[in-house]
Amino acid sequence: MKTLTIPLLFILLCSLFLGCTPTGLRSYIVLTTSKNPQDQREATEELMRLAREGSIVDQIKAEGHLRQLSQSAIPDQQELAIKPLVWFSFVSDDGYVQERSLARLEGILTHQEWSEDYKLKTLSEVAEFLSGRMGTTEEFKNKRYLANAESSERLSAIKFIVDVYPDLSSELQQDSIGMFSGFLTLEPTIQSCPPEICDPETKILEDSQNKSMLGIQDWNKALEQLKLDLWVSLQSLMDGSQIFGQSKDSVLALNEEVIRLPLSSELRNKLLNQPLE
Repeated sequence: MKTLTIPLLFILLCSLFLGCTPTGLRSYIVLTTSKNPQDQREATEELMRLAREGSIVDQIKAEGHLRQLSQSAIPDQQELAIKPLVWFSFVSDDGYVQERSLARLEGILTHQEWSEDYKLKTLSEVAEFLSGRMGTTEEFKNKRYLANAESSERLSAIKFIVDVYPDLSSELQQDSIGMFSGFLTLEPTIQSCPPEICDPETKILEDSQNKSMLGIQDWNKALEQLKLDLWVSLQSLMDGSQIFGQSKDSVLALNEEVIRLPLSSELRNKLLNQPLE
């Protein structure tokens, strides 16, 4: 009982005197005190929901909590901040919140003070976001589904990683190439389909096979466009002469890999007709 009383008292005092957001602060306290994975998942999703549902003030305060958590001296706490921080970076519609979140992600990925494991965790969470496997668990008609990212938000994630690529360590650049390759081979599923293509009903009604297939077909078209966007962004990176040596060779190696990737003939031809150089 005592362990519950102290955090709750802290929330009340902070709300009264500092104006903290109850939901954001409650989630922050859980992430810094609880070792229960389920509690951590629920607190993470509460924070992530604020990026779409919270007021600008809510978002600013939640982002502040996440930045603080991401700079914790405890590695496990650092990593708990990354998933919601990635979500805020690309989903928040507030420019200030998005700018600060992106700056924090870039700082983690490029500054020497952070461990390679922490950087790799950050890159992995961006890959999860890009693939559509990251989101909040929501309920619709008494069934649960994943509310994930829109295509435009995923495109922002592509541009972020390509832009930061020249400043990454050589090891992380190799990991990024694996991320690019993995995205190029990504297959569409109802679960990872963007909300503007597959609505909640499409994602969860098992007896709606025709509608589900239509959703996958639409998602495949949007997915292939994103893959082409990635390719064009990589070409812009090469054109800018921002990378050299092994880093450049690693990007160029994708030209050879495209031949072996399980892509549609239309997309493969588009990529082969404009090789990275």
